[in-house]
Parts: sequence; C-alpha cells; structure tokens
Amino acid sequence: MVQRAGLSILIPNWNHRFALPRAVRSALDGLRRLQAQGVAGELLVVDDASRDGSQKYLFNLAAHYPDVAVRVVWLPRNVGLGAARNTGLTHAAYRHACLLDADNALEPANLWLFYRAALETGAALTYGNLFVLGNTQPDVLSNEPLQARVYRQNYVDNFALLDIPAALAAGGYQTTRGLLEDWELMMRLLARGALIVFVPAVLGYYHRLSGGLHTLAPETLIQRLRRIFDQNELRSREGRLLGRMYHPDVGWLA
Repeated sequence: MVQRAGLSILIPNWNHRFALPRAVRSALDGLRRLQAQGVAGELLVVDDASRDGSQKYLFNLAAHYPDVAVRVVWLPRNVGLGAARNTGLTHAAYRHACLLDADNALEPANLWLFYRAALETGAALTYGNLFVLGNTQPDVLSNEPLQARVYRQNYVDNFALLDIPAALAAGGYQTTRGLLEDWELMMRLLARGALIVFVPAVLGYYHRLSGGLHTLAPETLIQRLRRIFDQNELRSREGRLLGRMYHPDVGWLA
C-alpha cells in the first residue's frame, strides 16, 4: 500500500497488559499534539495472540478515545516480535511509524520535533535520547549520532521513527526468533546507504521490566551478524561517523 504523509504509532503487544495503558496514554497525547500541528496520525496496536487480558483492554480502546484514530490488528497465533512489527508496518496508514514497545512511553511534547526531523531530512531512521527507568540506576540509551562501533554492539534502541517504505525495501524485520531483528535491520539500512539521524532531544522512556524483551543476546548471534555486516572488522575499524545529527530548530549539527 502507498502510505500518505503522517505518523502511525506502532505498539506490538504480547502479554503486556499492565504496561500497555502507560504506553497508550503517551502515544495518544503525542498524536493529539501532532493533530494540533495539522499532522494526521493513528495509534496501531498489533496484538501477538496475548493471553493475559490484553485483548479485553484493547477491544474497548477505540471507544474510550474517539478523538484519535485507534486500530488494533489481532494475530490468531503468536508469531514473535519481528513478524508482529512487520505486520504493523504493512498495515500502517501513514508513511512514518514510531516504534513504541509496550514497556516504552513517549515524551509527547517532543514527538512533533522528531516528526519534523524525519520529514525534513528524509531519514530512514530518526532517533533520540531514551531514558531507562526501573529498579536500577537511571540510564540513557540512544544518546549520540551513530558511530562505527554499532557493528560491534547495538547501542541504539528500536524506539525510533522509521520511514516505512525504506524499511520494507530493506526487507523489514527478521522473523526468525532470537535473531536480533532491531540490530539486523539497522545494519541492513546502513548497507543500503540509508540516512540515520540522531536528534539531541528526549524521545521517551524505557521502563525496565523483569523478564522483559531487552536481554543480553547470545554471543553466537552477535558473531553471526558481525560476519554478515562487518567481515574482518573492516567497517567497525573505520571509526567514522555513520549517522548525522540534526535539530529542526537549528539544522545540521554533525
């Protein structure tokens, strides 16, 4: 399908009933702020066959928020995060998607800033500072322009704005479980010469959950991706800046 100008906030959900309302509220607040700027948007939730009561909550979601477009895609069986995200990308009504996991929350006031940056630069991926909250000391992710060391370690979270045609042209997310689909897509975009832009502002928050999806990847999987995208460490050794830094109110910063 041909997506029109605007933003789809995409939440893949699998058994995150108690985290969902926080993510949904932040998404709806961000969409309202975009609407005030004349930008069309929607909240699109892909439920990956949850069994924890999420579906009852999602079934009534649109009725509770009639001022914002809300859609839910119901998957009949559990297919995994990569496949659920691909489903969202292919069902999205708008060209750009904000990938928001159920344990994330947007900073609604800054969503307009990131959408402007994505639109003005034509970036395939636009990301910004992400604060990690939970039982441990607060941390910051995705807080610098993309460096060549991304071939050795993925330090940019999937919580970002994605140009859907660019992502689908690169093949979308890997659907084999456990293949580090976020990292693999980013490196595939880099291999295609896509522009990846860092905006020095807060995009949102990651609430660390016990047993969450963000766990350390097995070394065998990391080595596999390095063999594909960084043969003989030729790319990671370059030490150069791979992405750019941009702020809509200032322009290019790096």
